[in-house]
Amino acid sequence: MPAISKNKTDGPGTTEAAGDKQSSKFLLGGKYFLLALLVISQAIGAYVLVDEHYRDIYVFVFGSLPDYSVTYTMDEIIANPAGTNAQRFLIVEIGMELSHHDHAILVDQNMMKIKDRFNHVLSGRTVNELIQFEERDLLRRDLAEEVNLAIGVRSVRNLYFTKYILQ
Repeated sequence: MPAISKNKTDGPGTTEAAGDKQSSKFLLGGKYFLLALLVISQAIGAYVLVDEHYRDIYVFVFGSLPDYSVTYTMDEIIANPAGTNAQRFLIVEIGMELSHHDHAILVDQNMMKIKDRFNHVLSGRTVNELIQFEERDLLRRDLAEEVNLAIGVRSVRNLYFTKYILQ
């Protein structure tokens, strides 16, 4: 009589051992783990891509970014240019275009600091520097940077001299 094996056969080349049920549970758990890992990694990848390119995606979908900008007008500032021994003075009135309307509150809260920085920058320039038109653009950039430093946010898009009198 032929020997009987503990392995079952369903046809040629297929056998099922007693420990296969445990390994199939392990393989099933591994498949779920890999599927969960794949879904989580894709979610993280999508988040990173959207986070890095949000502005571009928003412009593509809606056509343009929402405009939260605001203009802010300051009072006159009077400064004595460098090297004039208080014989000459500069009167400027400044308007700023801020990138967000909430930043106007920051400008109000830091107005004394901003005026002090403006006086320091304006008093450090000579009359020749204040007369030259090319130097005014540099002065504009310097004053905008002073506002950004004072409020702690890079907000000034444009800075305008609405009044510029050198006496």
